[in-house]
Amino acid sequence: MLKKLLLISLLLFLVFPYGCRKKVNTRPGYMTKGTPDYMVNQGYRYLNSGALRISEEKFKNALKKIPNHIKAINGLGIVYLKLKKFDKSLFMFKKVISLNPDQIDAYNFMGIIYSEKGEYEPAKENFLIAANSKIYQTPENAFVNLAMLELKKGKNNSALRYIEKGITKNSEFTQLYNLRGTIYEMKGFYKKAVQSYERALLLSSADNVSLRINIARSYLKMGQKIKARNLLEKMLGEAPSENIKKQIRSMIKEAEK
Repeated sequence: MLKKLLLISLLLFLVFPYGCRKKVNTRPGYMTKGTPDYMVNQGYRYLNSGALRISEEKFKNALKKIPNHIKAINGLGIVYLKLKKFDKSLFMFKKVISLNPDQIDAYNFMGIIYSEKGEYEPAKENFLIAANSKIYQTPENAFVNLAMLELKKGKNNSALRYIEKGITKNSEFTQLYNLRGTIYEMKGFYKKAVQSYERALLLSSADNVSLRINIARSYLKMGQKIKARNLLEKMLGEAPSENIKKQIRSMIKEAEK
């Protein structure tokens, strides 16, 4: 049960960060209202703010003027992925690849789609293409996804192998260390888990409460209840939601036993 809870927590934390906040390289027309580039730029702005339906409309309007506008097609792929319209999303990313095989991020997205559909082999193949591409600028994303995919299949050692490969590509990628900490925790290597979580926290751009909860939980499992209690009591006033406060209170009670 614990392993299942850890994995669910990790999935909620990690699944959608990879490449969804697409950075648009716009041409001069992106500032001119009514141009396809302007519509695409708007589409990504709405996409990043979570207004998926409006974003979809903007991308479609751009495609009415330029049917093969690759950034609009890519944007629609992301929108459909977020809406869980997997077949539509897959069609869009395949079209992106057909128009430009160097758009390696599309393979990463296709891997996510297949993973969501429960299709292990095509998911892994697409992640591997992205992870090992010589021109992909963020292979660490694909390695995280590979590790997550292996975790879903219960292949913890294989997941760790992909994490270590990802770290060689980007030794400052927070998600890799958080994921490694979770796997160590599942395997009962609590000291190593704490070290990985602390490294993730050090690299995190924000004071991440979730990571500190992970550290406190590992301290509890190590029997270091005073360390866990001190950390949890400090976090209580910083919890971003009532649900997280409840979790912290429950852990404090466990530390007090």
